[in-house]
Amino acid sequence: MEKEESINILLVDDRPENLLAIEAIIERDEYNLVKASSGEEALKCLLKDKFALILLDVQMPGMDGFTTAKIIKAREKTKNVPILFITANNMESEHIFMGYSVGAIDYILKPVDPLILKAKVEGFVDIYKMERKLVQQAAMLTSKTIELENVNKDLSETTSKLLLSEALANVISDTSQDSMIILDKEGKILKVNPSGEKKLHYHNKELLGKNVRVLFTENESIDYLENLFMKIQHYESLRGYESHKEISLTRKDGTTFLAEVQIGWKLVQNQLIIACTARDITEHKKSEALIKHMAYHDFLTDLPNRRAFNETLINHLKNAREVNQPLGIMCLDMDRFKYINDSLGHSIGDRVLQEVSGRLCRSVRDQDFLARVGGDEFNIILPNTDRDSALEVAAHILEALQEPLVVNDYELYITTCIGLSIFPYDGVEFYELIKNADIALYQAKEQGKNKYRVFHSGMNMQSYRSFIMQNDLRKAIERDEFELVYQPRVNIATGKVESAEALLRWNHPSWGTVSPSEFIPLAEQTGQIVEIGDWVLRTACQQMKCWEENDYNSVRLAINFSAQQFMQKDLLSKFEKILEETKVAANLVEIELTESALLKNEDYIINTLHGLREMGITISIDDFGTGYSSLHYLSRLPIQIIKIDKSFIQGILDTTNENRLITSTIISLAKSLDLSIVAEGVETKEQLDFLSANQCDEVQGYIFSPPVPQRTFEKMMLQENVMVFDVKVPHEEQLENPIPVALDQIKEKYSITTREVEVFDLLLEGLSNKEISQDLYISEHTVKNHISRIFQKLNVTDRAQAMAKVYQYCVNKSDGVIGI
Repeated sequence: MEKEESINILLVDDRPENLLAIEAIIERDEYNLVKASSGEEALKCLLKDKFALILLDVQMPGMDGFTTAKIIKAREKTKNVPILFITANNMESEHIFMGYSVGAIDYILKPVDPLILKAKVEGFVDIYKMERKLVQQAAMLTSKTIELENVNKDLSETTSKLLLSEALANVISDTSQDSMIILDKEGKILKVNPSGEKKLHYHNKELLGKNVRVLFTENESIDYLENLFMKIQHYESLRGYESHKEISLTRKDGTTFLAEVQIGWKLVQNQLIIACTARDITEHKKSEALIKHMAYHDFLTDLPNRRAFNETLINHLKNAREVNQPLGIMCLDMDRFKYINDSLGHSIGDRVLQEVSGRLCRSVRDQDFLARVGGDEFNIILPNTDRDSALEVAAHILEALQEPLVVNDYELYITTCIGLSIFPYDGVEFYELIKNADIALYQAKEQGKNKYRVFHSGMNMQSYRSFIMQNDLRKAIERDEFELVYQPRVNIATGKVESAEALLRWNHPSWGTVSPSEFIPLAEQTGQIVEIGDWVLRTACQQMKCWEENDYNSVRLAINFSAQQFMQKDLLSKFEKILEETKVAANLVEIELTESALLKNEDYIINTLHGLREMGITISIDDFGTGYSSLHYLSRLPIQIIKIDKSFIQGILDTTNENRLITSTIISLAKSLDLSIVAEGVETKEQLDFLSANQCDEVQGYIFSPPVPQRTFEKMMLQENVMVFDVKVPHEEQLENPIPVALDQIKEKYSITTREVEVFDLLLEGLSNKEISQDLYISEHTVKNHISRIFQKLNVTDRAQAMAKVYQYCVNKSDGVIGI
């Protein structure tokens, strides 16, 4: 019997251990297993020998399995050799389909199941044997009867049908979550996977044989599908066509859903097979929309946020330039909103913001764009709006906010300040317009609550200084620029310093010492007074502890508190924490408050004062007698000390002056209520003698000492008696106005004419172009030309930048201190 020829099987894998494992599984005597470690080596082997089957790894360095298979199928000699891909089990469906498109017959997933691999190999070997046997028989029996030829034809048709059936079965993955549909070139549905049945609400039998057009009923979907089939039928190609698209699919009940559709096709035995994969992206689109909404909207009010405002403003500015229209920018800041948050809590504050947002929405016009850009800050874009129209909108907003808000049984009166800048008059660039609107907002706040201002109107060097100072104030604590100084109070009976007032000073690196009367109002406007007050309290306690550790006599320190500080919900716990941390006795801390601090939220502040008194802290009323309800407060407040305002002390030596009687009456009243009396602003021995005769307890004033640094005060603490009366009262030196000198320097450096200096000087005072023209008896047009030339010489674009340059000269001139 003639020995059968060995059957060649090509094993292709870049990993030797994989080749050995596959060889061990399928090895048989009749097999000649040829191994190749790369696609290139496999192609060389195919040129030498004839193979029954190729086991091909997909993922190989260099030439991968797909590329190798494509070349094999392109060669005449090897195009009919079956290819069995071996790949990872996590391969995506589109990659599997790619494998079939380049000629794969089947897939084996890693890790390889020996039984499946062996069975598949034996099956293909049997097919190979059958084909070889048929070829041999055909060669020997070519002259046989027509019956044998018919049998051979039937066998070929059966083999083709089996191959087609196998290809269809592998394209549709039963485990896919996507809807997968197989079509012929006319669009008739040949097969649908289970996920497709579920998503489309059809049973498999209902779809088989139907045209796929029943699933694409919307206009865009119909157009896409018709163009697709026309492309395939006429050109037998999808090259240049959008085979991946988001379109709507129609369910059996007529409802639709958005799907990501992918189309691919392949020729199998000269029959065109189209694969359509549809992924439901409804939830994905909802998530995308939600994420985008969250990225561009404020979570609390659902208004557009700063990012949305910035992008919208850029687009509006572009449009305004193209059509040559004005554009208004409005910056709003709620008055004393931090006060609401600190006193009533953030939940109430959030409700207030929501209510205010609603009123603003109802106040602006349909074409306006409202955004919340910060805590209590709102910006509005006013398209095609000139200065007058913008002012009308601002007035309407202030009017809309006049009605009180009722939140959790609280009736709250909310006001806001508004700053305006108008394109192109107040700037042409994005940041310039925003900056100028912010400056105008600051000017409005300087005037008080419930105001609005347009940029340039009244802006002068002092307002510019305050605007700059407000920004630097935020960093003063971290830069260690604050300092406490101490003004002693002297006991008239003993002559000793038994208490003192701790006063805050700001040592600015450029301006030198800034007066509290200048920066404290700014701190109260911005809400920074609370943080600054905490620093003062902690620093004063730390200093008292330091004195105690260095054997100084105990001295009580008085600290000024504003109404905002008293409205802190955690004020009492904050005091307890600081006293505990510094180990300072509570009776060494004195809190001073003015009568004006009690004008609002009286009950709340009085309750807080009782809490402080229970802790042992001393309470004093500052500037007593200057308010409207002094006697009323004496009966309700837990106070121990009354401070007589210096305005009364100044007139006590004049026997005809009513201040003399008022002062003696206050002292008598305090004595009858068992309260201590401190007279402040005492500057002469005669004033001291009068106070001593009327049994005043302590005096504070320049007769003994102005506020002094720590080391100077410590020397006074060591004195047995500081009753010295030949002290001259020091007065602060009045600094000259540095602006004229700065203007002279600028005039010389930048070649500014005398007339331009006159215009510039009035501009720095905050006068408008019209006001300058009236002062100098020249036309507004001439004023505008002068200002343009000044800006050009200084290399600036607006008033704010010009003021910044002058301001820098003033700072240099004053050597760190500017007096305006």
